[in-house]
Amino acid sequence: MATCRVSGFELVEQQLNRMGRPMIRQIVEAGAKAAEKVMADATEEKGHIRTGEMMRSIGPNEYREFLNGGSVDVYPQGDDSKGVRNALKAYVTNYGKGKRPNTKWPRKHPRKNRTGDKFITGNDGKTEAAVTEAMQAESNRLVDEINK
Repeated sequence: MATCRVSGFELVEQQLNRMGRPMIRQIVEAGAKAAEKVMADATEEKGHIRTGEMMRSIGPNEYREFLNGGSVDVYPQGDDSKGVRNALKAYVTNYGKGKRPNTKWPRKHPRKNRTGDKFITGNDGKTEAAVTEAMQAESNRLVDEINK
């Protein structure tokens, strides 16, 4: 989930009082677009594209509003042409299908390493930086618009 951090509580309180819920939603959705781009780039960079359906389906789910803000989750949406959920494909690719192979005793046919490559969770720092930057830029744009 994306968060926006701003120092100077009095200034933030004044700005948030002038901002309505639609403006907070715009800020959160700007962060979601940034997260969507980072996830799509990571999918392409790691080569997890066969038909491209999973990558094209990456997007935000419904906006959820809370008393003190809102949130949006970004992940592959819907099903592919074969009826397999895109979120399930991304989950298995990220986390893997099982544990590492047992290498304590030799086998004729050793099992493959079935752990995931962390193409989503391995980018948490990059995603957080992109989301924070996008949300801050949108917040600054909205505050400038209010102050005019």
